[in-house]
Amino acid sequence: MSDNSTTKEAVTCAIRHIGTGVYSSGKIKVYLLQKGYSEADAISAVKHLVDTGYIDDMRASRKVLTARSDKKQESRQYIYKRLLEAGIDPDIADDITASLGSDVDTCVSLFEANYPGTASDYSDREEEFIKLAKLRGYNLECARSAFRKFLER
Repeated sequence: MSDNSTTKEAVTCAIRHIGTGVYSSGKIKVYLLQKGYSEADAISAVKHLVDTGYIDDMRASRKVLTARSDKKQESRQYIYKRLLEAGIDPDIADDITASLGSDVDTCVSLFEANYPGTASDYSDREEEFIKLAKLRGYNLECARSAFRKFLER
């Protein structure tokens, strides 16, 4: 971090805002800009906080993933978009989405979380399942494959 006193003030301001919470680098940068810090000072402060481990986009991304699992499971594309909206660095968002299961597998998980019971209870309700999958960002082909896999379990 440079010796710029404004950058040091920005770091202090960010730390006060973060407290014990989990925030992404992008969200803290926006916060500092809204507080009136220059782009350069906000970037420098965020870089310092990332370098010291105070901001961790991997940890912040886990928070997003936890909110979008089980009954709220989404496709890789939707999760990637949510990570970016949460201020996660695009490189980290790429790594996170690459580590996720296939869309077919996560779609099956979505079905399992929302439709407990045996497969025979649902064999005639494919359109209902596909509608749910589409709402969560899965394409038709993926949803149909996941439905077949769900029935086979």
